[in-house]
Amino acid sequence: MRASKTKAVIAHYNPIVGFLVNKQRLFVVLLLWVGGVTTLRAELPEWWQQAHNYNGVSDWNSYMKYTAAYFGPNALPVPELSDGTISLKHRAEMSADVFWGFGDQTQSLSSRFTYVFIPGRLAITGSGVFLEHYKTTNAVRDYRASMVESAQETFLIGDYYISTQMALLRETACKPGVSLDIMLKTASSETSAGARYFDTPGYAFRLATGKTWVSRTSLVDSIRFAANLGFLCYQLNNRNQNDALLFGALLCFYHGNLALEGGIGGYSGWIGGDKPLVLRAKLSWKRGSMNYFMGYQHALRDYPFRRLQTGLAVDF
Repeated sequence: MRASKTKAVIAHYNPIVGFLVNKQRLFVVLLLWVGGVTTLRAELPEWWQQAHNYNGVSDWNSYMKYTAAYFGPNALPVPELSDGTISLKHRAEMSADVFWGFGDQTQSLSSRFTYVFIPGRLAITGSGVFLEHYKTTNAVRDYRASMVESAQETFLIGDYYISTQMALLRETACKPGVSLDIMLKTASSETSAGARYFDTPGYAFRLATGKTWVSRTSLVDSIRFAANLGFLCYQLNNRNQNDALLFGALLCFYHGNLALEGGIGGYSGWIGGDKPLVLRAKLSWKRGSMNYFMGYQHALRDYPFRRLQTGLAVDF
């Protein structure tokens, strides 16, 4: 009889007990959350908080501007211009880049690999920086809201890119060829705190059209002109995205095993500091399956770097 009365009492007060238990659980969860946030804020460097008048509430990456003008040279560079053709052979490429000027000295090693599924029609390319060293002035460090107090680092792996190239229209004597590039930017760097890479995903679509003319002069065998137009989209600091018009033009001169390229390219976003425009020149020499090249890049807008590049590629 007493046991049944006890059960009846528990059943009667069960909603109250359940409420108290849930309330205790909620209190514990809130306590852990507040403790976690407090710990996260405490981990922010004191010098950084003072330099940027940190309000103690906002995320640290909200003080950064995710554009080419406020990050390192490899964060989101202007894509290499396309001549509107698809490779006939697989290619493995390695290059070394030196960036200088405007308070940032950067050296990096990059790789690029192209696998051809259908020669001249369909290929896929993977590319990215696998080693970078940089040093900036303290003024540039603070301008970018970098959290690296020494303003210099050496690290592995930047954001990697994967692109698919496909031919849409074949080039003929009367009309240019047209190709489509579909590019994917991965978040593989994990170095956004140093304002070197965005470490956010993105994608782009680009149409390229080009036409080759045979030259009758002794200095040039052929000349090719190509134009690029597309759309670029990438994520900012985990909240918004930036959309940009992608564009460029390329002029190539060929003579024997030598090739000289000159072009202008860029993209134009909507948030400020995201309208990089660059001039590029590249000289390459082919010997058998080996291709040697060197190039220079000059910034015109929203990309405070000059670049000297040298490298080699193997076709197979």
